[in-house]
Amino acid sequence: MQKRLSSDRPAGSRRAGRTGAALALFALALSGCMSLKENKIVQTTPGKVTIRTVLCASNYAKVSGLPDCNKDSVFEIHNNTADATAAKDGQLLVGFRVALGANGPDSFQSKDGVAVFTKSPTYTGELRRLLPPAAGQQWIGYISNFGHYDPAGLRILELEPDFTLPAAGSSAPLQWRTVVGFREGNPAAPNPNAAVSCSDDLVNVNPCLESPPLDRARVDLTQPVSDFAVLGGATTTAFAGTTAVLPFKLRYSDGAKLGRRSFSLSARTQLPQLSAKTAPTLSLDSDATSDTTVQVQLPAGAPAGRFAVALTAAIGSPPVERAAAGTIEVVAVPQVGSKPPLPASGNVDFGFVTPRSGAGRKVTRMAVTGVPAGGTVRVTCRGGGCAFKTKAIKGRRTVNLAKTFRSRTLRPRTVVRLAITGPNRIAKEFTFTIRSGPRKVLVASRCRPPAAKTALRCAPSGS
Repeated sequence: MQKRLSSDRPAGSRRAGRTGAALALFALALSGCMSLKENKIVQTTPGKVTIRTVLCASNYAKVSGLPDCNKDSVFEIHNNTADATAAKDGQLLVGFRVALGANGPDSFQSKDGVAVFTKSPTYTGELRRLLPPAAGQQWIGYISNFGHYDPAGLRILELEPDFTLPAAGSSAPLQWRTVVGFREGNPAAPNPNAAVSCSDDLVNVNPCLESPPLDRARVDLTQPVSDFAVLGGATTTAFAGTTAVLPFKLRYSDGAKLGRRSFSLSARTQLPQLSAKTAPTLSLDSDATSDTTVQVQLPAGAPAGRFAVALTAAIGSPPVERAAAGTIEVVAVPQVGSKPPLPASGNVDFGFVTPRSGAGRKVTRMAVTGVPAGGTVRVTCRGGGCAFKTKAIKGRRTVNLAKTFRSRTLRPRTVVRLAITGPNRIAKEFTFTIRSGPRKVLVASRCRPPAAKTALRCAPSGS
């Protein structure tokens, strides 16, 4: 029914017989008789798309017994709407116009595995010359293995190369265009690696641009896609001997409606011999952005300086990866006598009254403000009249403690200590000592650097 065809594959290939049959499609290309039967985006993983392209040996005359490749059934016609008739020797050309930053494989096979396509810098350059891409776009050209193509054989070939998206994490639709062509070769001395040279004629049949016609080749197709991005760039100041915490965000834009997805996370740092830790995975709903962090445990002897920390999110197999970096600025722990005094976050507005008995004091207000993000307010009470021993409030930027004391009278010698702490922040400590003399409450405040054993004098407010 169809003759066996030759190709540049080794003679011992187990698929040599069906290679000739499958490659029969391309004979019509040299006559300008190749159409795109199907061209669409398929996406199952955020950040990566498959450009499905089905090439068809045109049967516009609707010859019986041949697959349906007439004008009514193809996605894009070719330049001269003629039928495929003659067998030819050569290579198939496929070009993809995609967003700048998108990347295709170095090589890929047709779906049946018999045609191999390899990136061609010369075909890419010719497409760029003939159809200059708009700003933000690029051409990526491929050329197939050499073969003898006969329209008497199978007339359809399916291509499904994967392309990574430009890592912008955007919800904007993807713009793309596929073009196909054919380069005739000499079967006696094939040179599949020769540079591709295209005709300057864009009106008539052009071997580099068989399909679609020029007016359609200039216009992009569009498709909503799903992508993700890691957002970083923050700088965190951390003291040696503490855990540095660096904030990041993961954004998931789901234009393709893939639904909730789970991303694998990993982190690394420039700090010598140190590892960076983060949550192993992070799940996001469609069109969501989530906070996450990277932690680096700094030894007491960590060198001062600025060091990069990178967070990578990945999904799929092979994985699609997105990354961003932030900076840890490592500073030495201040020592006693530091000049200038240490600035610290947080402050306390407090008030006490004398009870009717005249002995001791009652708390009328104790409001903590300026608590750092992720910080803790811890208060302890020791002595007569205490309604509690220790209270700790986390994750609130403002804390009102007055009700904690339950309007009880704090007796002389009672000591209330309050500390405001936060990740990589200098803790601010307040001590309230109840006395029996004229100055019935003695108030003191100090600042304690992370990992420091001795509290130091705080900077004046506003410094």
